[in-house]
Amino acid sequence: MRTLLRRLSVVLLLSCPALASADLASATAAMENPANPLLLMRTSRGDIYLELFPESAPRNVANVIALAEARVPLFDVSTGSFVTPHYYDGLLFHRILRNYLVQAGAPRSASAPVPEYRVEDEINARQFGLHEEKVLDPFGKPHPWLNLASREDFEREILVPLYRRLGISSPEAVEARQFEIHDALRAMTLRQAYENLGYRYNERLESKPPLRGSVAMASDGPGANAAEFFITLVDAPWLAGRATIIGRVVEGMEVVDRIDQAAVLRGDTTAATPTTATMIFDLRQVNALPQPGN
Repeated sequence: MRTLLRRLSVVLLLSCPALASADLASATAAMENPANPLLLMRTSRGDIYLELFPESAPRNVANVIALAEARVPLFDVSTGSFVTPHYYDGLLFHRILRNYLVQAGAPRSASAPVPEYRVEDEINARQFGLHEEKVLDPFGKPHPWLNLASREDFEREILVPLYRRLGISSPEAVEARQFEIHDALRAMTLRQAYENLGYRYNERLESKPPLRGSVAMASDGPGANAAEFFITLVDAPWLAGRATIIGRVVEGMEVVDRIDQAAVLRGDTTAATPTTATMIFDLRQVNALPQPGN
């Protein structure tokens, strides 16, 4: 499989010279800290260099590198044994939100080996000022960073978790304690709202803001990171406090834009098709000695 992917990459890069513009020397020069891990992600649309931030998210960074470098045993249900694959090799950018993010790291089949563990979020909410930003402005309008589209979203993301924290479990209790609920909402900060949802923070970390080109862990809830990650196409302050930022694109952002543009629009998201999907040929750290056996 690995040999086939390399052959495919050579064919594509030779037939499309513009895709081969990313360069190790210029990528290294663009890094915030040359001591950070630098990963090369070779895709069917070109090369992308990623600088990872171990001081911001040490456990999540170590996990992604270990998965990429085939150092994580994963259970293979088809054979009933553990395997240690180069996890990201051959995966697709399976989820595209146009002009917002591109996401990869999901298995291509239900039986493929995947991490069965979870890695906690690594976020310093204080660095983003979430302890000072109020959920509601003086006119009762939700903070734009909440990114809420409807009243139903507000109820699900803000009210229901608040009721749970206050021990309110019935409409009668809501009515009886309406003044307490009102005061709690007025005083609530974004940090408190996110903590009500289950997020936990670490003020010893040096978190990075979610900007265009940020690499962040994707999950279905607080403390549920595993292997999936996404790259942002725009500055996204609404992700501050809710997504663990593990790195940034230092070279190849034009390739990320092509991944976004090549997807087919389907409703609010874009789904890759066999003719538009972008494949990850391989993902490796390139500024450190290779691991034994690679």
